[in-house]
Amino acid sequence: MKNLGLALMLVLVAISAIGPMALNGVLPATTAIMVDLSTRYELVQLVLTAYLLANLLSQLVLGPAADRFGRRPIMLLSLCIFCVGSFVCAKAPSIEWLIGGRFLQGIGGAVCAFLPRAVVRDVYSQNKAASVIGYITTAMMVAPLFAPAVGGWITDQFSWRWMYYGLSLLGAVLVVLTYRFQYETLGTQKGADELTVASAKVSWIASSKVLLSDSRFVACAIMQAGTIGVYYGFLSGAPYVAMESRGLSASEYGIWFSTVATGYLTGNLVAGRFSESQGVYRMIILGTVPFVLGGIMFWVGAAFMHPAALFLPMFLVALSNGMSLPSMFSLGMSVRPEFAASASGIAGSLQTAVGVLLSVALGYLLPFSELWLFIVISVSMALSLSGLWFTLRLNKP
Repeated sequence: MKNLGLALMLVLVAISAIGPMALNGVLPATTAIMVDLSTRYELVQLVLTAYLLANLLSQLVLGPAADRFGRRPIMLLSLCIFCVGSFVCAKAPSIEWLIGGRFLQGIGGAVCAFLPRAVVRDVYSQNKAASVIGYITTAMMVAPLFAPAVGGWITDQFSWRWMYYGLSLLGAVLVVLTYRFQYETLGTQKGADELTVASAKVSWIASSKVLLSDSRFVACAIMQAGTIGVYYGFLSGAPYVAMESRGLSASEYGIWFSTVATGYLTGNLVAGRFSESQGVYRMIILGTVPFVLGGIMFWVGAAFMHPAALFLPMFLVALSNGMSLPSMFSLGMSVRPEFAASASGIAGSLQTAVGVLLSVALGYLLPFSELWLFIVISVSMALSLSGLWFTLRLNKP
């Protein structure tokens, strides 16, 4: 069994980074798009929903496809689709075209969320994979750390369309680098034999059936969905609460959002340093402390209009996510290692399904009261903690 190598590691970092950039880097442009395309907030909200929905559907298919046909061809195909979708968004003459472009972008961008993790799990053991995923996510957060701020600045100074031109160009560069440096890792798991490799070649329906019939995987997937659901809920509702309700500009929103990315980055550093020595279960349990504390602080700060009352609780939640998510991902893919990409894709689809539901709900509910943001976050936290309880009970660490 060999290591990934520096070149491929850097390519995986870059691929992992462009997904969060496409997801949240464009959010400060919400108001500008409303003005430029003469549309309403609930329609602009579909720009996020369409991306998440495409991610959901794409991961259900591309995860098992990567187990069947290999990581490399699926990565290349998806990145090409991402480039085309980004270009369509940049040239969109109407909100309908923009939503369609985001859907196409989301289909290609789905691999950025799950396939780099599957490549890591192909090569490393469970605890080592959690550590490596933590380091990859640490490095990949450097770009999203600045993406909303840069996106807000581009929107204020030039046009929101230039963000999508930039994403299309970055995607094209990654296609070239992936073609040059990514080798096929399917079947390289430690101890992989002919039976293991053959089982990875079954249809996506069969692999999904195996995973969804395993209560250990389902519990872990629910835990992940609730945890990331808090983040998706914040992505969906924070632009409205911060800019429409509390008067922040696109640039100011981007600057404050960097506190969230900083929390996630810090948590990833902790995960990368301690996951291998502490183990996945301990890291997940430790991550619940700032997670719950952040949820409480959302309600404590609900009566205050200062941006800190909105972003500092999310800093704690992001810190928790950074600490625990690499271990959650590694644990979910370790239930049936021969279906690592399928597991990552199915879990990612469930997470995205939660994100789609939250973004649609908040698009309609927030104009009535910004308290709906905190209600949705609390529901997602309850889902995460329920999944954690079942995960610990079923796996008996």
